[in-house]
Amino acid sequence: MSHEEEQSVWDHLEELAQRLRKALFAVVVVTMAVIVLPSDFSSVLRLDFSNYIPLVATLMGFIQDSLLPAEVTLIAFNWLDTFYIYFLIAMVVGVIITLPYLAYELYQFIKPAMYPHERKSVYSFIFAVTILFVTGAVYAWFILLPTTFTVLSKFVYQSRVMPFFSVKGFFDMVAFGLFGSGLFYTFPIVIWMLVKADLLEVQTLKDNRKQLFAALLIVTAILTPDPTPFSMLLMSIPFYLLYEITVQILSRVKKERDPYDYILKRGVNASRELLEREQIGENEE
Repeated sequence: MSHEEEQSVWDHLEELAQRLRKALFAVVVVTMAVIVLPSDFSSVLRLDFSNYIPLVATLMGFIQDSLLPAEVTLIAFNWLDTFYIYFLIAMVVGVIITLPYLAYELYQFIKPAMYPHERKSVYSFIFAVTILFVTGAVYAWFILLPTTFTVLSKFVYQSRVMPFFSVKGFFDMVAFGLFGSGLFYTFPIVIWMLVKADLLEVQTLKDNRKQLFAALLIVTAILTPDPTPFSMLLMSIPFYLLYEITVQILSRVKKERDPYDYILKRGVNASRELLEREQIGENEE
């Protein structure tokens, strides 16, 4: 590897570190703001903090009312459990709020690898990342998490065990489910970037469907805490359908881009041949 290539690699790593710091700073600022926000915003306007209730506390109650089975009771086994949950919920909300900015920083990092006509798609990229992540999180909230908690609570009753669970474990599962499903559904963006960078061929994606689905079942079996196959299938089947849609879209985009690439490569090759001929002529003289 030449000195210029090494320098280029280090420049890319430095730029990546800078953008990660910016993204982390944005998440931390918004997370701290969410922690101190009150549930009743009108009390701030009235400067009345006598009945101050944090917004996070209201969100905690809303999550329990929405996802926790009615027969289950949560218990704090540690003095710091609820303190930890406050930060966890605030961080989840902070990431969701800053998601468009996080997508923008990611776009700015991969922008130099794009073609000139593709660099105008910043808003489309941010929109796609945000929509895919939110879709995964919404799917986890309405389908994946309720199914998981319902199935696991039935196992408890069949075991004749009292349904008392750790409040920290419950909210860890909620946060992990939302984050995991959200990130899982942004995987088409990763595929899109690899194809755009010519590191992955669309035909390879088509030829390895069976292997991908098998690997997907293994990954979801590890990620989902439900011992039954219900949650695994609920997570893997929609993702596989999304994968197929992504492959079809990339196939069409690739066909549209091939003529442009062909003309560009022909131009580059012609320029190289011209330079080589001029060099040979100068050497002969």
